[in-house]
Amino acid sequence: MIRAVLTSLAIVAAVVLGGCDELSARSSVQSGNAAYGEQDYAKAAKHYENAVKLAPDLDVAYHNLGITYSRMFASGIVTDANKAIAEKATTNLAKWLDKHPKDTKIRKLLTGLWIDSGDYPKALAYWTKEHEADPGARDVIQLIAGIHLKSGDWRTALVWYQKDVDAAPDAPGKISAYQSIANLAFGKLFNSREKVVGAERTEIAEIGLEAAGKALELDPNNIALTSISAGLWNNRATAQGPFWAATIDRSEAQVFEQRVRVLKEEAKKNLPATPPGGRVPAEKPSGS
Repeated sequence: MIRAVLTSLAIVAAVVLGGCDELSARSSVQSGNAAYGEQDYAKAAKHYENAVKLAPDLDVAYHNLGITYSRMFASGIVTDANKAIAEKATTNLAKWLDKHPKDTKIRKLLTGLWIDSGDYPKALAYWTKEHEADPGARDVIQLIAGIHLKSGDWRTALVWYQKDVDAAPDAPGKISAYQSIANLAFGKLFNSREKVVGAERTEIAEIGLEAAGKALELDPNNIALTSISAGLWNNRATAQGPFWAATIDRSEAQVFEQRVRVLKEEAKKNLPATPPGGRVPAEKPSGS
């Protein structure tokens, strides 16, 4: 009987103390909010850290703590201290997402922090899991491709952009996906003119030209893709050793350049005529 009473008292005490801890934790969150409002992020972080210790299940504390550390993180600064801040930010934001998985703003912030701090494996692990849950979500596929590209793994990025082509349900979607591949190839050649040479340069140009060609089959009058095709041929020419080979590639580029000029002239002709005075009259109101 005595033992049962003591056990009951212990349970009651634990509940009371637990309630007190949560109240204290929420008070710490409020103090943190006040410090955050004054842009004293270091002070705010201390209050939120205290809230987490007092009430480990208080998810709003993880939310606010993660956002506070994200404010303290300096993108582009490579130091151990800055990396540690990024780690604290992402760890706490991830805990918030565990209970609020559809919070798109926090997902975007978390992804940006992973990328800006160079923690690509965590970003890829998170979004690959999202892809597995919904393989047809093109925005996720494109994001994974972009993360691979930012990490320097352009070949894997190409694999994911091809997945985007396959996932696109219609011609406009496929054209957009093909253009991503062509843009990747052009960017790789243009930004690495001294590093990417010879056979590798030719390979990348051909990857871009193939993608642009498939897109132009779907939309022959696409000015952007016609223009990038010209750029890819010109870049391919710089990889050629013999003069005659480079000349052939430049001739191909000139064909696309001429096509761009024609398409632009046709686009101008199709613009609505502007009446005298330079103003287009408003539509006649219905019912008048």
